[in-house]
Amino acid sequence: MSIVQNPDPMKNRRTGKELEAAILQAVREELNEVGYSNLSMNGVAQRAGTSKAVLYRRWANRAEIVLAAIRERVPLPLEEVPNCGNLRDDVCGVLRVMNKNTTEVMMHAFYGLVTEIGPMPLASLLFPEGRHNRTMKIVLQRAVERGEIAAEAVTPRMLTMPGDLARNELILYNGPMSEQTIAEIVDECYLPLILKR
Repeated sequence: MSIVQNPDPMKNRRTGKELEAAILQAVREELNEVGYSNLSMNGVAQRAGTSKAVLYRRWANRAEIVLAAIRERVPLPLEEVPNCGNLRDDVCGVLRVMNKNTTEVMMHAFYGLVTEIGPMPLASLLFPEGRHNRTMKIVLQRAVERGEIAAEAVTPRMLTMPGDLARNELILYNGPMSEQTIAEIVDECYLPLILKR
């Protein structure tokens, strides 16, 4: 009779950034399936294949873990910053990714977070260490290097405007932006301003 040995669980054990990424992905999936009001630490732990104790070592409650899942995508990972070869397509690309990320997470969590955390500026929720605008800095610096815009055109407001306009649409209508809306933000609002500077 042969004895079947179970694999060493320590060999498959995730730690550090790998574990955290799995947990935050589980949070996004739970939000999509059950919404914020039904999201539980137990459900996230089960989906991530870990324990509630592991979650509570990192985050004190549901609001904190959901905020972590939102903040993980702000700013975009460097490899996801669009580089289409022209400013218009790059800004549209940034707004498309923002649209997807916000629809997947923020739309399912925003009102629940506001209720649970209480009145505080949205900027404090999304950017607890202040706004760095890294994604748009990269996009606009590339546009400067291509000669599409002048370096002086890259002002703090030009860095934040596309995201602010998109965020307004997303929160105001509580749903994803259409391609037409993204194009209107870029073509009718943003490009005319930044190209004339």
